[in-house]
Amino acid sequence: MLKRFCEKKNLPIIDEYIDDGISGTTFNRPSFKRMIQDIENKKINMVITKDLSRLGRDYIGTGHYLEKYFPEKRIRYISLLDGIDTGVDSSSNDITPFKSVLNDMYAKDISNKIKSVKHNKQDLGLFIGSKAPFGYKLDKKYPNKLFIDKEAKYIVKRIFNEACSGKSCRAIALDLTLDGIPTPSQYALSHGSKMTKVSKNWSGSRIREILLNELYIGNMVQGKMKKINYKSKKNIRLPKDKWKIVKNTHEPIIDKDTFIKAKEMIEIRKQTRIKTHDYLLKGLVYCHECGKKLGCSSRNLANGPVYYFRCNTYVASTRLRLCTSHSIRMDYVEKLVIDKLETLLQTFNPKEELINITKQKLQDYNINKLNIKKLEEYKIKLSKLVLEIDNIYNDKLSGVLSQDDFVRIYERKKQEKICLQNKIDNLKFNLENKIINQDKYVNELIKKFNSNFEINREILTELVDRIEIDKTKKIFIYFKFKLI
Repeated sequence: MLKRFCEKKNLPIIDEYIDDGISGTTFNRPSFKRMIQDIENKKINMVITKDLSRLGRDYIGTGHYLEKYFPEKRIRYISLLDGIDTGVDSSSNDITPFKSVLNDMYAKDISNKIKSVKHNKQDLGLFIGSKAPFGYKLDKKYPNKLFIDKEAKYIVKRIFNEACSGKSCRAIALDLTLDGIPTPSQYALSHGSKMTKVSKNWSGSRIREILLNELYIGNMVQGKMKKINYKSKKNIRLPKDKWKIVKNTHEPIIDKDTFIKAKEMIEIRKQTRIKTHDYLLKGLVYCHECGKKLGCSSRNLANGPVYYFRCNTYVASTRLRLCTSHSIRMDYVEKLVIDKLETLLQTFNPKEELINITKQKLQDYNINKLNIKKLEEYKIKLSKLVLEIDNIYNDKLSGVLSQDDFVRIYERKKQEKICLQNKIDNLKFNLENKIINQDKYVNELIKKFNSNFEINREILTELVDRIEIDKTKKIFIYFKFKLI
């Protein structure tokens, strides 16, 4: 249709932009982005679609391109079936915003219908996922029913048996990795599934997830995640009381007694776990070899407990040799860091030099917390305002609002939105460019950083970016400012 139109009007076709199978509610489409790039490069000056919904079904985004972007870039837009042509004055162009809203509402309606069908299937205990959980497989004849995967079920049984014998999740994960047992993602990849991420090693969290999943005793467990809305791809995790659990829907791999025993072993370990030690350098110390944060362990000596930094990577995967064995006394590291800071601060004399370096540090690393809070408040207000504008459109379409009331309320809301967006843009600009004007705060820091002041955690986090310790127990201190 589009080609015949171009031939009839003697319009040269520069390129075609096709995004098949991708929802029109998003503008993050490969070919659409390529078209925008061609517009920026001035390769094209006209865009033609079959109808307005082919451009997009998000009325806010569609309105942006039709009312602002295309006119600014001198792009003529034609929608054949809608009779829209921005190159000529026509009454058909005046109803374009309403058609955009209808297209958006259609997408929302379709989304609700699909969601309703999925929820009904979940309530009936039918599997609606595209990929079977580890230990099970799907059959083309029965796409909503799970069947036991004879190869993978032995791995699942091994995990439960080892958990019941008293092994920790981390120990089970390590043994599986050392024995060359494929992870769920590796197994799926080897059986023809497409995977974006493939994990080479088993993890304790993955083992725990399997051990607590009722799916393996024959209960269908679904609805753990939920999309924010039909326009967003982001999912949020729901609380367990909102999950869809239907009992006895498929053949179990594990009997209930084994499942309960494994769950009890996890709970026992959880209750007996020692509370994390709180210390001065918490969160600042890293392993120089593997880059991961160092953990804290204690040893009971005659004079009381002594705390050490040790590499978690090595402790968790000793036999995998992912890192080297090294530990160092915590009090030794703390003393060295404090001595270094005190010596460093005493060298900044006169006071002006310390003021300059503190200002530099503030400009490079400190973000105005008040502005961040304001920015979040403005964003929430903007979201509410967009929802109000949506409701106004819906009221107009359903006849609740007259044309005059619609125009009056819409214009007022539109101005509020513009004003709010300007505030957000200004705050973002200030934060991104880290514009800081806090002389009072600088002077307070100067008072803190004198030789008589005790260096505490507040000062450490203000000045120290990270501390690294290598296998030879050498200590590297990285500051949040450049040393002069």
